[in-house]
Amino acid sequence: MQMINKTIVIVFTFILFGASMGFAQIGSDGNEILLQGGYVLSMDSEIGDLTSGDVLIRDGQIIEVGASIDAPQAQVIDATGMVIMPGFVETHWHMWESSLRGMANDAAEYFYYSEVLTPHYTPEDFHAAVRYAALDAINAGITTVHNWAGVQNDFENVQAEMQALVESGLRAKMGYLAIIEGEMTGGAELNRAIDWVNENGEQRLSLSLLLDGVQAVQMQTATELGRTLNLWPITDHSGGLGTPEVSGEEFIVTHGPGLTPEAIEIMVEKDIKVALSPLIDPMIGGGLPPVYELLAGGVPLENISFSVDVSAQTPVDPFASLRAMVNSARMQQVEANQAGITAGTLRIPAPGTEWLFSYRDALLTGTYGGANVLGLADQIGSLTPGKRADVIMVNMNMINMLPLTDVNIPMQLIQHGLPANVDTVIIEGKIRKLNGEIVGVDMQQVINEAAQSQTEIRNRADEVIDTGR
Repeated sequence: MQMINKTIVIVFTFILFGASMGFAQIGSDGNEILLQGGYVLSMDSEIGDLTSGDVLIRDGQIIEVGASIDAPQAQVIDATGMVIMPGFVETHWHMWESSLRGMANDAAEYFYYSEVLTPHYTPEDFHAAVRYAALDAINAGITTVHNWAGVQNDFENVQAEMQALVESGLRAKMGYLAIIEGEMTGGAELNRAIDWVNENGEQRLSLSLLLDGVQAVQMQTATELGRTLNLWPITDHSGGLGTPEVSGEEFIVTHGPGLTPEAIEIMVEKDIKVALSPLIDPMIGGGLPPVYELLAGGVPLENISFSVDVSAQTPVDPFASLRAMVNSARMQQVEANQAGITAGTLRIPAPGTEWLFSYRDALLTGTYGGANVLGLADQIGSLTPGKRADVIMVNMNMINMLPLTDVNIPMQLIQHGLPANVDTVIIEGKIRKLNGEIVGVDMQQVINEAAQSQTEIRNRADEVIDTGR
């Protein structure tokens, strides 16, 4: 076996490809990678957890998961002190707005700046913003995103976003609008995008159909078009709750606060999925993610996922997102049951309380659940042999963690994990982050170009930001 020295690999990669905007990677189709000696959190009920295990990857596919794998031709990455797990799957993100960071401190400002500034984007701005967001995702251990795009009056804008997603190395769903400037999107337009994806998407990119703005009388026609073209998701922000006769398993309710018991009944009946926004909704005062209400109302765990929504306002942090979901569910469970021990003004649950939403449940929503919401559960979301190799390694041997295997690993990940703990990211069998560093990308250049893009957009819009708010 050939043991990889991670630092040497990073240096070699930069020498080989140059510190340019090329998106280099380690490992290629035909090569084997063996992640060796880590705590394997498979998210596959048949495989379970391995206190010390290996994961073998070949041709972009997970080949074997076991306690000790013999792979003499493989490149070996030492996973000692690491958790090996599926990459996180995000399900609803307006990525083109990522370069507007530092501007909108609440929902009102967000909608204002979105309306005022978005018309002044060029294709280059869309590319810079999505590239910036995509690399932010990879850095945090997110391997799949749903780019809920918003401005598609010109195919050049669409292509710029798709190109950025492909170049980054992410697996992604690219949302295509079903109605653009008041006109329904036809099959020819969607097929043009599908043809581009088939030619350039490197088997990591596929389309979804976004129904935002589609009138109720048009919903059936738009949905049938999406289904005919095998697009998934097919949805508006409300998951089609306004037209339940049309909605189905491809639909996603985004956000979640304010859902009524009646709406949850429809979601259960129609198998509608959920993309919670656990960081953005509290930040704008919209409420907590209604995890407990959804589960208590019968929504299957695997139909629940997390989303970033707007990284211009909140961080790209799957650990924090899942932490917010766990903590919200616990508050909601205690409040709903009005039971427990009162300590001063604080009510805490009685010893032995069984939480409806556990730490392991949270990790499932962040991996397999997200995959299921995006219609990709047969391809990703667990370390199951035969699935595509979207795998991350989380470093437990850091000051915010302890590298112990006889403790509650899911709890450590959720309550203590940070993007900085993400040591290695592999997507479709390609190493995109190694030893805590993005591979083959001049990250400072990416950051500088996103910042420059914001400045130029604001100048074109003649918009001055009040920095005192």
